[in-house]
Amino acid sequence: MAAVLNTNAASLYASKNLQAAQSKMADSVERLSSGLRINRAKDDAAGLGIANALTQQINGANQGVRNLNDGISMIQTAEGAIAAAQEMAQRIVTLATQGANGTLGTTDRTAIKNEMRQLITAINDIGNRTKYSGNSLLSGSIATTTGSTFTLQVSNVTTDTISLGVGGFYDIGVGAALSSASASVTDAVGIATDASTFSTGQASALIQKINDSGVLQHATASTAIAGFQAVQTEADLYIKALSTQRSLLGAYQNQIEFTVSNVNELSSNLSAARSNVQDTDYASETASLTKGQILQQAATAMLAQANQMPNLILSLLK
Repeated sequence: MAAVLNTNAASLYASKNLQAAQSKMADSVERLSSGLRINRAKDDAAGLGIANALTQQINGANQGVRNLNDGISMIQTAEGAIAAAQEMAQRIVTLATQGANGTLGTTDRTAIKNEMRQLITAINDIGNRTKYSGNSLLSGSIATTTGSTFTLQVSNVTTDTISLGVGGFYDIGVGAALSSASASVTDAVGIATDASTFSTGQASALIQKINDSGVLQHATASTAIAGFQAVQTEADLYIKALSTQRSLLGAYQNQIEFTVSNVNELSSNLSAARSNVQDTDYASETASLTKGQILQQAATAMLAQANQMPNLILSLLK
């Protein structure tokens, strides 16, 4: 190499290597301090795209789990209400059995009929007040004869849903009460005033049997007994209908719980995959940092030596 003064090539080389060592050290410090191998697109452009796609799936799955747990809470709310209605229906069966006994008089049967009416009113009220997030679960305002009542979003994929069919959310009350002339009246008035026509709530047929004139107003006790026996039969059918409805809600809950388990597993696996792409490997990165520190110190020392090399020219000028 020629002995020149204007250009110190050795110093330039040493400076270049020092800058490269400092840049690598800065990258290592950033990765170690953030915990991420990819902090910006230049670190790994393809890896950043993969990590973002995985993050999208993970966020959708995690929110899906919360959605499904909300669905479980809603189903449990509905089932608890149906369980209460079943207890009242069991009491109606007991009362109808008592009323069918030939030893009772008209006053006794009137008291029994009044209690059954109050129980039906209570069941109807349960259906009307059972709501979740403002949505009626067991009254005619939501339940219809066809279609799905509620849809749960499981993930960020729009088609990944669970549909809860209407069969689990039928109206457990009487529906709307109508007078014999088909003029609309309130449910409570219809229940208490021998209304003979009701819309298609689950308890509509039962209250019609309770309000049937044959339960009390025929001359002979035998006809009244037959009326109470008809109530017994209809109450049995009502209890079975509620049991079917509860079993469907239980099936929905089991389906959702298994789906929650699956989505949690999916989220865990996706998180592990994202970690492989995005997270810092501290064992490897600390080794790179140590190497960079040594190279920085060596390059600094060599830069100092290179800066002293032009002094040799002075000895030539003496």
